[in-house]
Amino acid sequence: MDNPFLCNTIEIPTVVGLLRNILTQYPDNGQIIKELVQNAEDAGATQVEVLHDTREVQCPNAHSDIQKFLKGPALCLYNNATFTEDDWCGIRKLSDSIKKDDPLKVGQFGLGFKSVFHITDFITVISGDKVLFMCPSEPEDVMCRSVHLKNLISICPAEECVHLWHSYLSTQNMSAGHFPATLFWFPLRQNPSKISDTIYSYDHVIKLFESFGVEAPICLTFLKSLEKISLKRIIANNNNPVITHEVKLTSPAMSEIREKRKYFRQKLKECNGLSAQTITCDYEVTVQSVQLKNTHEETMRVLHFLPGSNEASTVAWRGKDSSTHMPLVGVSAPIRTQGSSWSRGHIFCFLPLPLETANNTNLPIQVNGFFALDQNRRHVKWKTQESSNEPDVLWNEELVSKVVVEAYYTLLSKILQELATRSCDMDTWYSFLPNCHSSKGRWKELSIKLWGRLKSCPILYSEVKGCMMRPADVVTDDSLTSWSLHVSNTVKAFLIQQNFPLVSVPQTVLASLCSVGLGSRVVHRAIKHSQPAVYSRAYDVRKFAALAAVFENMSWADIWAQEFWRSNRVLACGEIWL
Repeated sequence: MDNPFLCNTIEIPTVVGLLRNILTQYPDNGQIIKELVQNAEDAGATQVEVLHDTREVQCPNAHSDIQKFLKGPALCLYNNATFTEDDWCGIRKLSDSIKKDDPLKVGQFGLGFKSVFHITDFITVISGDKVLFMCPSEPEDVMCRSVHLKNLISICPAEECVHLWHSYLSTQNMSAGHFPATLFWFPLRQNPSKISDTIYSYDHVIKLFESFGVEAPICLTFLKSLEKISLKRIIANNNNPVITHEVKLTSPAMSEIREKRKYFRQKLKECNGLSAQTITCDYEVTVQSVQLKNTHEETMRVLHFLPGSNEASTVAWRGKDSSTHMPLVGVSAPIRTQGSSWSRGHIFCFLPLPLETANNTNLPIQVNGFFALDQNRRHVKWKTQESSNEPDVLWNEELVSKVVVEAYYTLLSKILQELATRSCDMDTWYSFLPNCHSSKGRWKELSIKLWGRLKSCPILYSEVKGCMMRPADVVTDDSLTSWSLHVSNTVKAFLIQQNFPLVSVPQTVLASLCSVGLGSRVVHRAIKHSQPAVYSRAYDVRKFAALAAVFENMSWADIWAQEFWRSNRVLACGEIWL
């Protein structure tokens, strides 16, 4: 019987068509540099340099097929790691990524390399022993051309290569056939093309650098390999690049920090992101940001945290491909800063999400998580009326309510342990604690859950006792502020002389304690419930001031009930105020 059907194939978009559609989803701003930074982090690089080469340069003696690749002005990105064979394969993938099945990769969604087509149509990559030339607008069979590095001089004279890439590639590299790093070269688009209508001018690159510069100081916070990011520029025929902005990690114990980060990466790799036991990595490091002649430094305490699969704080992925979701989070608290702090309230998915209200927690720390993001990687997928049961949404919400809160508590516990052996400004310590009344939604719930655990810990410092104490065991001096200065100082002196566990804490801390049902033990209550012997030992003026405080806060019946009132040493009522 003849087939009655007329059959056809499904129309498949061209590579250029796919690219144009992809570019509409991802912004033409500093996100481009961030995605390339992610690729460098995945490769294990420790430094990244982004160079704006403004020179009008060409390689006229190069092979005619690659002359369009070897010209300037251009944007150049260098990192000190090399491509693997998987990387060479992955860079040619357009709608997928080799990283999608690897939970240890920051750029696991493969979006980083697609965004560079905002800038250019012609991409050159030099890494290890290979050179790749990529142009998606050419016929499919020649979109990607590659050559061994040692043969590069056969298609472009060595002196022209060195002139073009003199900051990085040497004749020795070409002779040896090996470049121990990775170099991306993106000639700036000078005319509208099939891929994009955007012309990338000098001013356009300036805006690109400025956009990235806003987030640059915090980009290194939760990365585990990178230590330095530099933005550079070559002006006209001056071959010496000028650093316009540089961010780097510094510490007297930098070698130890490197070893900690390396060990943590190894442990993550061994367990493929799913460990039976909790794995942590914490250190104190300074981020130094130098922009032209302005230097800003901030010292942070950073904690990376992966809960054990048997722990109550772990999270289970409810969708398919559970192996690609790792409940890895991190928290970072500013310890010392010059000027305004960067390190408060931002949400990270390894790198910072755009600095918008939707991506701010109002917590005194930075929060990092292996969050499921929306398609353009700018926002976390949170619960809404329409998406309450989606696996991505449930994952993100539980990552906050279970894992982030555990990481936050772990960080505070580590700092508390160290307070016994090292000095710390109490204002700094109290600044680490969340304010239950400034956060909203899931972040307020996190704060309340955290305070529910902190209230039984020695988190308040008493100068009288000289140690940290539990909130239930101290007397707060907040009520003294409502009295006259003379009475306040006198009562405070009385309490200290009598060895009361007096503490001075911010109102935000007291308010947060009240939110979890632990009101402050204020002065007049402490005096009311003190033993009579306390008053018999006190100096008269202090004793009377304390009694005055009781007068202000208690009824006459309560006062009369005090045993010290019947003491022979207490003066008649009419003589108290003499």
